[in-house]
Amino acid sequence: MTKEVINSIRMGRTANVKKVKRAVQAIVDQVLNNESSLVGLTTLRDYDEYTFTHSVNVCIFSVALGRKLGLTKLQLYDLGMAALFHDVGKSRVPLEVLNKEGGLTEEEWRIMQAHPWLGVLTLFGLRGYGEIPYRGMVVAYEHHMKIDLTGYPKSIRNRQLSIYSKVIAVADGFDAATSRRVYQTVPIQPDQVLKEMWENPRRGYDAVVVKAFINLIGIYPVGTCVILDTYEVALVHTANPDVAHVHRPVVRLVTTPDGALLTPGTIVDLSEKDANGSYPRTIVKVTDPVKYGINVSDYFV
Repeated sequence: MTKEVINSIRMGRTANVKKVKRAVQAIVDQVLNNESSLVGLTTLRDYDEYTFTHSVNVCIFSVALGRKLGLTKLQLYDLGMAALFHDVGKSRVPLEVLNKEGGLTEEEWRIMQAHPWLGVLTLFGLRGYGEIPYRGMVVAYEHHMKIDLTGYPKSIRNRQLSIYSKVIAVADGFDAATSRRVYQTVPIQPDQVLKEMWENPRRGYDAVVVKAFINLIGIYPVGTCVILDTYEVALVHTANPDVAHVHRPVVRLVTTPDGALLTPGTIVDLSEKDANGSYPRTIVKVTDPVKYGINVSDYFV
């Protein structure tokens, strides 16, 4: 549905925003009813459809994070719509720039940096909202600004960023860094991304929002591939809600100690102790599932 709308905008056709609104309402309802299963769907990434899967993932992460921060159901609807359309300005960026492998030239980077403004103009012209989507326009404009107002576009006056923009910036940054793209064929491991977002103030994220996001998805987000001290490889199934055991999530074992693939694999809670009071398994490090021939989406469909 997102793909259909973005393609319609790119081709100058009327976009069916009502369908998107219904989809966002379904996402909000699912987050309120079964948050963990929906967040798990963000692991089902499609390299060739990055622009569209990214927008949906950012929507899911943002709605779940907004709920964590105490937003009302109506606010979550607005947040979800803003998240889904945060990058809509890229529909007006030439595909040869948007999908270019390698670094951008100075002129290409100038074109890319125009997409927040283009997003504002695009949303202003969209039909089907019922009213002008002011919050979505603010997010489209602000989502690449840092809390000190550096980033882009350049702000000409001192201002407070919208809480929607702060939430969507974190969701956007996390999903982008952990995804394969034309110019990033090797994604950064989720735990490294979260560490960088939390510890490096130059990234410009709101610390309260980042902390809430880490509490939401855990230091090992759903779908993270890990090596255990038993030499087994596992995928994180759900985060551990107990802060004392945040480093011991529930995982799905996907290989034996000698490397044989397991399908569907066994679910194991790493926080459970054996009869001797010891932990049978502990995470040693995060790894790239591709190294072990593991397709993460096979275990989350």
